[in-house]
Amino acid sequence: MKKIALMVLFSLMLFSCEKDKNFPENPDWLNEKISQMETPAYYVGTTVYAYKWNREYFYLISIGLSSCAMCEFYNYEGVKVEWTDDKIADFQKNGKRIKVVWQRGFN
Repeated sequence: MKKIALMVLFSLMLFSCEKDKNFPENPDWLNEKISQMETPAYYVGTTVYAYKWNREYFYLISIGLSSCAMCEFYNYEGVKVEWTDDKIADFQKNGKRIKVVWQRGFN
């Protein structure tokens, strides 16, 4: 019985950690933005996250020195998301962080 329970638990963990293998390549606008963030001191500690939300792909640019948590949130085409209370609630419920796209350390 313990072996079955462990196998079920392991299977659940394996599938819950599976990455979205269909996630598209970074769009050109994002690659350009990343190259612009590689030098200025303002972007030290910045991380770019990829999300899937409502069957679409999004990018969050989380700037360490910024006090705004979701201000730099873009769809795949590079259009900044305009947040409403309904969108925030839906994103919190259905948004899924897929991966870290880029990160600038403190070196």
